[in-house]
Order: sequence, then structure tokens, then C-alpha cells
Amino acid sequence: MQAFASFFGNNLFLATIILAMIPALEGRAALPFALSFGLHPALAFFCTFLGSILPAYPVIILTKKIKGRFFDDFFKERYSSKLAKLSKEQNTLKKMLLLAGFVAIPLPMTGVWSGSVIGGLSNLKTWQGFVAVVVGSLIACGIILAVCLLFAGSELVIFYISLILLALFFCYELLAYLIKRLRKKRV
Repeated sequence: MQAFASFFGNNLFLATIILAMIPALEGRAALPFALSFGLHPALAFFCTFLGSILPAYPVIILTKKIKGRFFDDFFKERYSSKLAKLSKEQNTLKKMLLLAGFVAIPLPMTGVWSGSVIGGLSNLKTWQGFVAVVVGSLIACGIILAVCLLFAGSELVIFYISLILLALFFCYELLAYLIKRLRKKRV
């Protein structure tokens, strides 16, 4: 972690923004990282929030552009339940709230990147998807900041717990994928 901070010349603002932009890590890792290096909570929150939403708009636009092409099957399989909920809703505000709620949960694969992909695949307008993702990210960063402040002095532990949860989630996903492939081969 020290090496990551020193790579940016100990510019914690830039290091936090870059860390928050990384898919799956986002605010879950960036905020505890910034707080563990002594960045003021308000600045840590701002840098994390800014870094997490920077890729949102381009991801939504890119997903809308490639929708229906080679990524369509992969994304629809991965996010089919979330897309089904959004598709059932007739009210645009409820769609936006569902998407914001999805992004607001600070767990692996429920962050800004996933929300942006869902926003791009849904029938929400680009700006509506972006606003929903921004609101969700604001809530998620607030939750993470509250947890870090509640357990003051444990930011490094929270950072490592976030990384462990992420690794466990990816191991589970890989195992589920391998089992699914083995079952297809048997049939």
C-alpha cells in the first residue's frame, strides 16, 4: 500500500482518485486507503467520490454503443436479474432509484462500473443512468466513510477486508463458471 502511495509521489489526492477509478475496488478500497494515510475525511470522501464517478459516463455511453454486439450475451447473462427489474418498471424515477440503490450497496460487483453497464443496457437515457449512478456512488461513499469513522483507527483493516471480500467473490465466480462449463460438457 505504501508503494502505491509513493508511486504517486505521496500525492494522496491523485492516488485516491486513481484507486477509486479501478473497477471492483472503487470506494470500498479507496476511502479506507486515503483515511489510513491521514487524509482528512472530507477530502478522502471527495477524492473517492470524484474518482469513482469519472468513468461512469464513458462506460454508459460505450455500453450503449456496443449493446447488441458481441458483449450483449455476456452482459445480459451477468446482469439479467437487474435488467429485468429495471425493464418491469414503467416509472423512470423508480428505475433510477433501483439503479442508485444497486450502486449504493458497497459490496463486490455492485459499484459504479457495474451500475454504469446496467444503466447502458437499460432503456434509461444516458443522463438518467449517470445521475442514478452518481447518487448511488454518493450513498456508497457515505456508507464506507461512516463505517471507517465508526471504527476509527481500523481503516487499514477495513481496506484489507475489502480486498479479501473481493478476492473471495472472484474465487466464487470463477468456481461457479468452471462448474457451469463442466456441466455443459457432460450434457
